[in-house]
Amino acid sequence: MASTELGARLKKFRQTQQLTQTALADQLHVSRQTVSSWETGRNQPDIATITQLATLYAVPVDNLLQDTATASVTKPVVHPNASLLVVLFGVLLVERVTQFSTFPALYWMDFLILLLIGLMLNLGIARHYPNTWTKRIHWIGLTVFAALSLGSGSINAFNMGFGLMTTCQFSGLVVIIALVRKCWQSRSTKVTQR
Repeated sequence: MASTELGARLKKFRQTQQLTQTALADQLHVSRQTVSSWETGRNQPDIATITQLATLYAVPVDNLLQDTATASVTKPVVHPNASLLVVLFGVLLVERVTQFSTFPALYWMDFLILLLIGLMLNLGIARHYPNTWTKRIHWIGLTVFAALSLGSGSINAFNMGFGLMTTCQFSGLVVIIALVRKCWQSRSTKVTQR
Protein backbone atom coordinates (compact mmCIF):
# COMPACT_ATOMS: atom_id res chain seq x y z
CA MET A 1 0.00 0.00 0.00
CA ALA A 2 1.41 3.38 -0.93
CA SER A 3 1.88 5.68 2.02
CA THR A 4 0.41 8.57 0.01
CA GLU A 5 -2.87 6.63 -0.32
CA LEU A 6 -2.93 6.04 3.44
CA GLY A 7 -2.09 9.70 4.01
CA ALA A 8 -4.94 10.83 1.75
CA ARG A 9 -7.39 8.58 3.63
CA LEU A 10 -6.17 9.82 7.02
CA LYS A 11 -6.62 13.41 5.87
CA LYS A 12 -10.09 12.67 4.51
CA PHE A 13 -11.21 11.03 7.77
CA ARG A 14 -9.80 13.93 9.81
CA GLN A 15 -11.58 16.50 7.66
CA THR A 16 -14.83 14.52 7.81
CA GLN A 17 -14.68 14.80 11.59
CA GLN A 18 -14.01 18.55 11.21
CA LEU A 19 -10.75 18.30 13.11
CA THR A 20 -7.68 20.40 12.48
CA GLN A 21 -4.26 18.78 12.42
CA THR A 22 -3.52 20.51 15.73
CA ALA A 23 -6.72 19.24 17.36
CA LEU A 24 -6.03 15.69 16.19
CA ALA A 25 -2.42 15.93 17.36
CA ASP A 26 -3.61 17.05 20.81
CA GLN A 27 -5.98 14.09 21.06
CA LEU A 28 -3.26 11.63 20.02
CA HIS A 29 -0.54 13.31 22.12
CA VAL A 30 1.71 13.86 19.11
CA SER A 31 2.90 17.00 17.32
CA ARG A 32 1.02 18.67 14.48
CA GLN A 33 4.04 18.02 12.29
CA THR A 34 3.67 14.29 12.92
CA VAL A 35 0.05 14.37 11.73
CA SER A 36 1.13 16.39 8.70
CA SER A 37 3.87 13.86 7.86
CA TRP A 38 1.29 11.03 7.96
CA GLU A 39 -1.08 12.88 5.65
CA THR A 40 1.62 13.80 3.12
CA GLY A 41 2.99 10.25 3.08
CA ARG A 42 6.44 11.09 4.48
CA ASN A 43 5.81 8.78 7.45
CA GLN A 44 3.19 6.25 8.53
CA PRO A 45 1.56 5.90 11.93
CA ASP A 46 2.26 2.73 13.87
CA ILE A 47 -0.47 0.12 14.35
CA ALA A 48 -1.35 1.36 17.84
CA THR A 49 -1.92 4.86 16.46
CA ILE A 50 -3.97 3.51 13.54
CA THR A 51 -6.12 1.63 16.06
CA GLN A 52 -6.48 4.82 18.10
CA LEU A 53 -7.47 6.76 14.96
CA ALA A 54 -10.05 4.12 14.03
CA THR A 55 -11.54 4.37 17.54
CA LEU A 56 -11.57 8.16 17.36
CA TYR A 57 -13.30 8.12 13.97
CA ALA A 58 -15.60 5.23 15.00
CA VAL A 59 -14.67 3.13 11.96
CA PRO A 60 -13.01 -0.28 11.54
CA VAL A 61 -9.24 -0.27 11.14
CA ASP A 62 -9.71 -1.74 7.65
CA ASN A 63 -11.43 1.47 6.56
CA LEU A 64 -8.27 3.42 7.36
CA LEU A 65 -5.96 0.94 5.67
CA GLN A 66 -8.04 0.13 2.56
CA ASP A 67 -10.06 2.33 0.24
CA THR A 68 -13.26 0.32 0.70
CA ALA A 69 -15.24 2.68 2.92
CA THR A 70 -16.09 5.67 0.76
CA ALA A 71 -19.64 5.71 2.08
CA SER A 72 -18.58 5.73 5.72
CA VAL A 73 -15.93 8.38 5.13
CA THR A 74 -18.40 10.92 3.81
CA LYS A 75 -20.89 10.43 6.61
CA PRO A 76 -20.04 12.23 9.87
CA VAL A 77 -20.02 10.05 12.96
CA VAL A 78 -22.25 10.99 15.90
CA HIS A 79 -20.26 11.37 19.08
CA PRO A 80 -21.43 8.84 21.72
CA ASN A 81 -21.67 11.58 24.35
CA ALA A 82 -24.07 13.52 22.14
CA SER A 83 -26.37 10.50 21.98
CA LEU A 84 -26.19 10.05 25.74
CA LEU A 85 -27.05 13.71 26.37
CA VAL A 86 -29.97 13.65 23.94
CA VAL A 87 -31.42 10.49 25.52
CA LEU A 88 -31.04 11.88 29.05
CA PHE A 89 -32.58 15.17 27.93
CA GLY A 90 -35.57 13.31 26.49
CA VAL A 91 -36.03 11.18 29.61
CA LEU A 92 -35.83 14.15 31.98
CA LEU A 93 -38.15 16.26 29.83
CA VAL A 94 -40.78 13.53 29.62
CA GLU A 95 -40.61 12.92 33.36
CA ARG A 96 -40.76 16.66 34.06
CA VAL A 97 -43.91 17.02 31.97
CA THR A 98 -45.72 13.85 33.04
CA GLN A 99 -44.99 13.63 36.79
CA PHE A 100 -46.93 15.48 39.47
CA SER A 101 -44.68 16.80 42.20
CA THR A 102 -43.90 19.80 44.37
CA PHE A 103 -42.75 23.04 42.77
CA PRO A 104 -39.23 22.82 44.19
CA ALA A 105 -38.87 19.33 42.68
CA LEU A 106 -40.10 20.54 39.29
CA TYR A 107 -37.72 23.50 39.44
CA TRP A 108 -34.91 21.07 40.25
CA MET A 109 -35.78 19.03 37.16
CA ASP A 110 -35.76 22.27 35.14
CA PHE A 111 -32.26 22.98 36.46
CA LEU A 112 -31.03 19.50 35.48
CA ILE A 113 -32.56 19.89 32.01
CA LEU A 114 -30.86 23.28 31.58
CA LEU A 115 -27.56 21.75 32.68
CA LEU A 116 -27.94 19.08 29.99
CA ILE A 117 -28.72 21.75 27.39
CA GLY A 118 -25.55 23.59 28.42
CA LEU A 119 -23.53 20.38 28.05
CA MET A 120 -25.01 19.75 24.59
CA LEU A 121 -24.11 23.30 23.53
CA ASN A 122 -20.58 22.85 24.86
CA LEU A 123 -20.26 19.57 22.94
CA GLY A 124 -21.37 21.36 19.77
CA ILE A 125 -18.75 24.05 20.35
CA ALA A 126 -16.13 21.38 21.04
CA ARG A 127 -16.81 19.77 17.66
CA HIS A 128 -16.16 22.98 15.77
CA TYR A 129 -13.43 24.40 18.01
CA PRO A 130 -11.82 21.45 19.78
CA ASN A 131 -9.51 22.37 22.64
CA THR A 132 -8.72 21.15 26.11
CA TRP A 133 -11.04 23.66 27.83
CA THR A 134 -14.18 22.48 26.07
CA LYS A 135 -13.26 18.89 26.93
CA ARG A 136 -12.65 19.77 30.57
CA ILE A 137 -15.89 21.74 30.80
CA HIS A 138 -17.74 18.79 29.29
CA TRP A 139 -16.31 16.19 31.69
CA ILE A 140 -16.64 18.46 34.73
CA GLY A 141 -20.22 19.24 33.72
CA LEU A 142 -21.05 15.55 33.34
CA THR A 143 -19.52 14.83 36.74
CA VAL A 144 -21.54 17.63 38.36
CA PHE A 145 -24.71 16.44 36.63
CA ALA A 146 -24.13 12.87 37.81
CA ALA A 147 -23.44 13.94 41.39
CA LEU A 148 -26.43 16.29 41.57
CA SER A 149 -28.94 13.95 39.97
CA LEU A 150 -27.79 10.85 41.84
CA GLY A 151 -27.54 12.75 45.13
CA SER A 152 -30.93 14.45 44.82
CA GLY A 153 -32.60 11.20 43.84
CA SER A 154 -30.94 9.27 46.66
CA ILE A 155 -31.88 11.67 49.42
CA ASN A 156 -35.30 12.33 47.85
CA ALA A 157 -34.61 16.06 47.85
CA PHE A 158 -37.62 18.36 47.56
CA ASN A 159 -39.95 15.40 48.31
CA MET A 160 -40.04 14.81 44.58
CA GLY A 161 -41.97 11.56 44.56
CA PHE A 162 -41.03 8.11 43.35
CA GLY A 163 -41.10 8.86 39.59
CA LEU A 164 -38.78 11.87 39.67
CA MET A 165 -36.57 10.30 42.32
CA THR A 166 -36.07 7.17 40.20
CA THR A 167 -35.43 9.26 37.08
CA CYS A 168 -32.77 11.32 38.87
CA GLN A 169 -31.06 8.21 40.22
CA PHE A 170 -31.19 6.49 36.83
CA SER A 171 -29.78 9.55 35.02
CA GLY A 172 -26.95 9.94 37.51
CA LEU A 173 -26.09 6.25 37.33
CA VAL A 174 -26.03 6.26 33.51
CA VAL A 175 -23.67 9.26 33.47
CA ILE A 176 -21.39 7.66 36.07
CA ILE A 177 -21.19 4.51 33.94
CA ALA A 178 -20.32 6.66 30.89
CA LEU A 179 -17.63 8.51 32.87
CA VAL A 180 -16.08 5.29 34.19
CA ARG A 181 -16.15 3.81 30.68
CA LYS A 182 -14.43 6.89 29.24
CA CYS A 183 -11.76 6.84 31.97
CA TRP A 184 -11.18 3.14 31.35
CA GLN A 185 -10.85 3.68 27.58
CA SER A 186 -8.50 6.61 28.07
CA ARG A 187 -6.37 4.60 30.48
CA SER A 188 -6.17 1.61 28.14
CA THR A 189 -5.26 3.94 25.25
CA LYS A 190 -2.39 5.40 27.26
CA VAL A 191 -1.19 1.91 28.18
CA THR A 192 -1.12 0.81 24.53
CA GLN A 193 0.84 3.95 23.59
CA ARG A 194 3.70 2.96 25.89
